Amino acid sequence: MLNAFLPTIAVLVAETAVSLGAPAAAPAPALLMQAAEISAQTVVKESAPVTAQPAPAVKEPVRLAAATPKPDPAPAAALPFDGETDAAVADKVLRYLEGLTTLSGDFVQTAPNGAVATGKFYLRRPGQVRFDYDEPSPITIVATGGLVYVENAELETTDSYPLKKTPLKFLLSKKIDIGDATLKSVERAEDAVAITYASIDEETEGEITLILSAPTLSIEQWAIRDPQGGVTVVALQSVVDGPKLENRLFRAPEAGGAFINK
Repeated sequence: MLNAFLPTIAVLVAETAVSLGAPAAAPAPALLMQAAEISAQTVVKESAPVTAQPAPAVKEPVRLAAATPKPDPAPAAALPFDGETDAAVADKVLRYLEGLTTLSGDFVQTAPNGAVATGKFYLRRPGQVRFDYDEPSPITIVATGGLVYVENAELETTDSYPLKKTPLKFLLSKKIDIGDATLKSVERAEDAVAITYASIDEETEGEITLILSAPTLSIEQWAIRDPQGGVTVVALQSVVDGPKLENRLFRAPEAGGAFINK
């Protein structure tokens, strides 16, 4: 299903693709040399006696089989939300996100430099999410209380950022406010839909693309383009909708400390 939007993600990751031309033709001198070699094998010297050649056998005419009529092409599959405006589809997606309570599962994250990391995620709306990265990554990310905490166990540091200044606000806000963003595009495939919002706030410049199954909406993937053009893609796997999640998963660390919740 998500293969339908691989071109979209590819464009996000590399906006200017390199155009590959057709293979170059062989140089003219090389072609002439090949022709000369073939001709030398068939040239008859003027001094050689001429031998009568038997008449060529008469071949039966080739009978062409009757052309088989090609079947009519299959009708194109109807796209989800056919006949609805882009704005209406985007509104459905936002209402779906606002209706989420809890999700959990695995994630695969591809960084702008191509590095891939995996782990577990836990989401409880509104306002809370946790990403536990698998080793060797030392990172844990927890959003709670309006802040996003990034812990680096290797460096023994924890940084925090306002949730409203990060793209996670599109997933965690109780009432999703897109007042500081514009709807850039809505793409539809046979069983999926992708919407892209571009921020108009100077402090949160960038774009987020949400990819969901359709017409029964279920979030599957998102891609975030930062102001420098780098793209981070997060694909969700083995997602469970509505699990009970323990409070300890979203406990904020003490000032400058680590998460005491493992």
